[in-house]
Amino acid sequence: MRFLIAFLVLLQMGVSQCDDWRQAAGPNGNFIVEGKAPVSFSVARDEEVRWRVPLPNTGQGSVVVSNGRVFVASHAPTNGDSETGSLIIGQCFDAASGQELWRRELSGTRVTDLSSLFSDNTAASPVTDGERVCFINVGGSMRCFDFDGKELWSKEWVPFGRHHSRQHEPILHDGKVIVVRVKPSNLDPKVTTKGGAKPLGRDRAYWTWLHAYDLKTGELVWTGQSGTGIHATSLPAKLTNGTAAILTGRGGGHQPPEEPYGISLLKASDGKAIWDLPVKGYASHQNCVSNSRLAAMFVGKSHLTIDLASREILKTVSLLNGVQTCRQVDGLYVTEANQHLKASKKPITYQTNLLIGDYHYFRSFSGFRIGRVNVKTGKVEYLEVPVQVVRPKGGKDEILWQKVIPNDMRNA
Repeated sequence: MRFLIAFLVLLQMGVSQCDDWRQAAGPNGNFIVEGKAPVSFSVARDEEVRWRVPLPNTGQGSVVVSNGRVFVASHAPTNGDSETGSLIIGQCFDAASGQELWRRELSGTRVTDLSSLFSDNTAASPVTDGERVCFINVGGSMRCFDFDGKELWSKEWVPFGRHHSRQHEPILHDGKVIVVRVKPSNLDPKVTTKGGAKPLGRDRAYWTWLHAYDLKTGELVWTGQSGTGIHATSLPAKLTNGTAAILTGRGGGHQPPEEPYGISLLKASDGKAIWDLPVKGYASHQNCVSNSRLAAMFVGKSHLTIDLASREILKTVSLLNGVQTCRQVDGLYVTEANQHLKASKKPITYQTNLLIGDYHYFRSFSGFRIGRVNVKTGKVEYLEVPVQVVRPKGGKDEILWQKVIPNDMRNA
């Protein structure tokens, strides 16, 4: 989450790389980028930070950078303590100096809690094609501007239910911005609440779907043939024959109406379904990851790999039994094979997972661990990581392995 200050960190990379981060998921749209990772910077110590500026309020989306401009969104300013709001602010900064060039308001058709544990109206990051930038208010609006701040087009709708598509980042693909929303634009605002939505049931009229808009004109190019769940993070995919696709999913907590629960592969050109795979118990609040050959997913206590061409389930392995762990004991790492981890009521992971080469990496919520699954062999490994690094002013770093420092969201 991003609080009150926007930072541009040098991160040991050239300006040309910074200039081409046009969506939250990076240049390839899948949170993966080639090159060397930054190893020496610190916001806490003001090391390798070029500039910083105050923002109007809190926000949960990412910063995007293009052609010397930085774009970011936050909530509108509030007076005193505030728990809810709907209006968000989109801002444009000069990437070299941090000077604010312009800001624009995006109203929401529903009010939500600010800085919510389950995300809020600022959860969707901006996207830009180098000439235009599109800001999205998850509470029901989208506005596109040129780099001088002139509005080019806008859309508005009423979301369905209290929890609705608040994890889904906009996708930039082939001149289109792809978002998740309901099809109608004129639902009664009362359906944005839990009480107002429940009596309407699970009718397809209230499902959320991928919608692709032409970034230049705002014209609706296509709507996904299969529904996308409110928790899902759809990601681009590419088949071995070169077909550009999008992997999306349905399912999870709060009984989302889109069915059947499972995953779907859609054509990125027109949104038509290549295949649908029903998966009982699938919770879609995880990145929908794939390479040109297979997709990988977490279902309960198991890990599944799926053939991307045929939708056949290739392998199912336990994430808890017979795994290898590497944990810290008295300052040293100890590796132990054939371990059995305790099950948790919560899913073993949420959004954070990436398929890189033969390994599917994920953040484990069963202890403080990073996990990975070898998609060829099925081997499951866990690496224990510090809970937190405390950096006292003028003192040495303190690495915490088990102790959690309490925090809350009040007056963030």
